[in-house]
Formats: sequence, C-alpha cells, structure tokens
Amino acid sequence: MTPDPQRPTGDTEFIPDLPERLAGLAREGAAVVVATVVSRRAPVSAQVGDKALIHADGRMEGFVGGACSREIVRRQALLALQGGQARLVRIVPGAAPDAEHAFAERVTVPMNCASEGESEVFLEPLLPPRLLVVVGRTPVARAIAAHAALMGDRVWRVLDDDEVPGEPDAVPLGALTARLSALPAAQRARVRSVVASQGHYDETAIEALLRAQPNPVGLLASPKRAANVRETLAMLSGFGEADLGRVRAPVGLNVGARTPHEVALSVLAELVQLDRQEASPTRPVPAAEQAPAAPVPTPADPSPMPSALLAQVMDLTVLNAEPADAGSAVDPVCGMTVTLPARHTADHAGVTYAFCCPHCKARFLKDPARYLTPG
Repeated sequence: MTPDPQRPTGDTEFIPDLPERLAGLAREGAAVVVATVVSRRAPVSAQVGDKALIHADGRMEGFVGGACSREIVRRQALLALQGGQARLVRIVPGAAPDAEHAFAERVTVPMNCASEGESEVFLEPLLPPRLLVVVGRTPVARAIAAHAALMGDRVWRVLDDDEVPGEPDAVPLGALTARLSALPAAQRARVRSVVASQGHYDETAIEALLRAQPNPVGLLASPKRAANVRETLAMLSGFGEADLGRVRAPVGLNVGARTPHEVALSVLAELVQLDRQEASPTRPVPAAEQAPAAPVPTPADPSPMPSALLAQVMDLTVLNAEPADAGSAVDPVCGMTVTLPARHTADHAGVTYAFCCPHCKARFLKDPARYLTPG
C-alpha cells in the first residue's frame, strides 16, 4: 500500500490501549484531542464508538472514518485544541459549511467525497493544567495563588531561598530556572507567571522567567517602577526589546481594585483575556479590551555589564552581612536609607556600600566614581 503523502508521519489506524495512552500523555503534559463517532448514517466506514487521538502536531491515531472524514476531523480537532473547547462535528454531503472558529461548539462540514453517508464526531480536547508561577511573599501574591488554584490552575509559589523554610511547599527562587527547564515543552508553552514580590527580588525572578519559558511575564508594579526594572534587566542581562517586551506591567485589568483579593481578580482576569485572544487570533479585539504595550526604555549605556559584576548584582545572598543591630546606611545612588544587614551590597576600594535594590547597585557598579563624587 502506498503511503498517503499528506498524512503526518506517525498516523496509525489503531490505538493499542486507549486508557494507557491517555495516562501516558497526561504524565508527559501533552495536549491531545479524543475524537469519538457518536452517530452515523450509512454508507460510512466508521462505526458508533470508534475513536481516534489527534495530537497537537496533527498526528492521528485510531479510526473515525475514511480519507475525507479523517482530514475533516483532523482539521476540526486542531481548532478545538486551539480554543480548548469541546465541539460536535457533523459531516454531511452537500451541506453549507459553517464558519471555522476556535470556540465553536457545533460545526457542520460538507463531505465533498463520493460518499453519501453522514456522521457526527465529538471532539474533546484534553489539555495539561495551566501552570501559574506566582513570585513573592506579599498579600497579593498569596491571593493570586489562592484564586488561581480555585480556577484549576497548577500553582507554583516562588520565594527567595531564605523565605522557603517557613513555607516548605514553595519553590526556591534559586531553583526556578532549573524547575522550568525540566518541564516538557508542551507544559512550558502553557506557563503563565506573575511577579508580585513588590521590589524585593523582581529583577532576579523576571530574568529567570524570561530565560526559561517563552510566554509573557506579568509584573505587579507602577509604570515608573516597571521602567526601572526593564532598564536594570537591559543593563545586567543583555535582554533586547523582544524579551523586555514580554514583561507586562502593570499587570491586571483596570477594575479599580484596592484590596489584595481584588488585585488578584484583576490579574487573573487579564490572564484569561490573554489566553482567549491567543486562542482566537482572528477575532478582532475591541479597543476597550486592548492593553497598551508597556514602553521599552533604551538604556543610556547599552554596553553589557561584565559577567563578574552581573553575578554580584543578581546574587540574592547578603554579602558582608553586619550584625542585626548594625543600624542603617545610605544608598549612594538614590539616597534612600537602607536597614542593615542589607540584601544588596557591593565592595569598592575596600568599602562596603549598601543599596535598596538591584537597579541602584547596577548603576553604582557601572560607574562608582559618579556616585562617590561630592555634589
């Protein structure tokens, strides 16, 4: 038998053991559509109850009809997978076709082959649960994680390494890149993330997220603070406009939120909106729904920071820690009073300086003389 040149490699007309196949795909975090013939009118080759699996790459296992029906089911299954919504597909000779849409629940498709029979095929997309990475030990971060779990998301709470002992189920920030990189590609594609540490370790978390997964990263921050974070990342990590453009800030729809739970609602509402827009790229989005893209600032000095300085700035450990009662110091860049021991410090000419954030530390290390000159 001559292979069909249009059939994706790996197509088969049988499924050895459907329950085991589905369990294995779930463990892999793969997305798949289960197609089941639910009605037929002869002459058609499929029988009621016949099943097939359609994978995200179009590969098909099982049997739900002949060549024409098979390709119709394949196309409709990929649309159902895109929209994440089950649909009933009626395959009818001579029927007027329905418009294709990722969110259609019932679709009629004309059978243009010689067959005179009809069939109905139910398509059920099985998607791995979305993984939501929530960074921070703030009230808003806790509220986002709690509401996301109620929505069925798989949630990772990410905390600074020294905060984890108090919350053993949390993911240490230092292990985040490795944990994300270890996920199957299908799961990494469904990662969503919100950084809500509110200045404590925003830059470190965003760098890890931008490097380890391909999706936008939400940042809970004011526009001015978000611009500073982008500038710091550009200075320290060499990120270009494409990567920095994935940082969405301020994250969340403008619903007038005030309490942590209201802010969580606005953040999760934006994630739902983004998912729907992504699944239906042809749907025009009303102007009122469109979130303006955050501006990407151009660093005054685009030269990359040496790797040794980068390691110093992005290190979350407290360098040269003083005793707990050591008092305070003044950040030489912004003039803010910093309580000692400071999280962000740097040595220059035998003196240890303390900083309020990685942004100030990065500026100092690039040009210490600028900030140590009187006036």
